[in-house]
Amino acid sequence: MTLAMTEKRKLPRFHISPCQFHSNKTYSVPDISMGGLSIRVVDKADLQNFSVGSEHKGTLKVEGIRTECRFRVVYLRGALIGGEWIAPDTHFTQQLTDLLSPRRLGQALKNYPVPDLPNLQWFHTPVGVDLLVYRGEKSELNRWVLYFHQTFLQWEADSGIKTGQSLAEDEEGYAHGIVRLETRLLEFDDKVDCTLLVSARDFVDHATSVEESIRTLMKHQIEGAIPA
Repeated sequence: MTLAMTEKRKLPRFHISPCQFHSNKTYSVPDISMGGLSIRVVDKADLQNFSVGSEHKGTLKVEGIRTECRFRVVYLRGALIGGEWIAPDTHFTQQLTDLLSPRRLGQALKNYPVPDLPNLQWFHTPVGVDLLVYRGEKSELNRWVLYFHQTFLQWEADSGIKTGQSLAEDEEGYAHGIVRLETRLLEFDDKVDCTLLVSARDFVDHATSVEESIRTLMKHQIEGAIPA
């Protein structure tokens, strides 16, 4: 799967991933959605087992819950393998729906200190949703970015709300322990994605780990971007 990049910007994406896919080996799952997943291989020799179009069956483990699943490989990008679900049953679909609901994701959001970047607050959920809040020299809010897997929502003081697609570059990026720093390529939408805006509003509503003043401001900015 290839996306044409009409405008590129590079931003850091921090990542902790307790999600795993297990078949003959265990692989980390950086991203998961209702449509599919991506898995990361450590041994490049494993890539030969994941040719585009190949089908795989195994066990998905997310937050301690194990579920049988099948997927078809749709793209290879460096050490990342992207797949789409094959005939997911009702039980599996319901599990993903519950796991990926904006309300539940907001409740699961946690703050992870970044000592080297005092003007940045990083909030993360166990399934790869990130909120980055940037402050100015006087602690004023001047930018925030919310990543929902391969999509993002961004607000900047001088340009307002934008939405778009987010892809990781081919290189694996810097890793230290369970923390991974990846470079993301952003493609902005021509028009804001209203579905994403509504999901983001519900997410922020339940993200109680974010201070109330920031949540209120973010919700106001998001609601102002939703067409009447």
